[in-house]
Amino acid sequence: MKREECQRAFSLVELLVVIGIIAVLIGFLLPALQRARMAAYTTQCAAQLRSVGQALAVYVNNNRGLFPGWSGWHVAGADGTGEDAPGPGWTEVLGAELSPLRSHVWNCPTFPEQFRINYFLAARYTFLCGRFNLKYGEIRLGPQFVLSGDCTQQLLYPPNFGTAPYTTDDCDKDDATQEGVVFANQPGGINMHKGGNNVLFGDWHVELVPRFELGRLTYNPKRIEAWKDVTAN
Repeated sequence: MKREECQRAFSLVELLVVIGIIAVLIGFLLPALQRARMAAYTTQCAAQLRSVGQALAVYVNNNRGLFPGWSGWHVAGADGTGEDAPGPGWTEVLGAELSPLRSHVWNCPTFPEQFRINYFLAARYTFLCGRFNLKYGEIRLGPQFVLSGDCTQQLLYPPNFGTAPYTTDDCDKDDATQEGVVFANQPGGINMHKGGNNVLFGDWHVELVPRFELGRLTYNPKRIEAWKDVTAN
């Protein structure tokens, strides 16, 4: 037998069959890889929220049981002019290692990258009480009280992701006048992760919550109340 007959090359049909098989395998693998990547993003976001919770706990311990104060629209590192309200945002007072200018801990990996501050601070109750600082001792429902979490409120972001009348990203997001985490089962809400939104609770634990359920979540630190129904005292 001639040597060239023993080393016969693939025919065009055989090559197309191999390419087709590879394409089918890639089609099976890509969704699995995408799911794995999204699961990793969810885990990373939860870890970041735990870091935020740890920083808040340290702040509370060092400031007579008070959480950082919430206020207006703040631009990280700005000087109080333009869209930046005077004074630091609550994310800016938690320590140099968590500076929103340098740390990626505030950027949930599923959010658009140009909006790096994706977590908010509970403020609804104190807003109605006429105060800017929540007291840790006021939290009587720690496992249910929404202290922070994925900020999915479009009114707290500038366009194109949001609808706020600003051009900058607010580093002082809070839920004083707008509900901070709005779930897919609520009007105008979205779930940033496949299983829901990550929430930091008043007892410092982080949980992936699939939907809003009154009782599982409360926005009043002392009693079970939905955000729109929170009452002072």
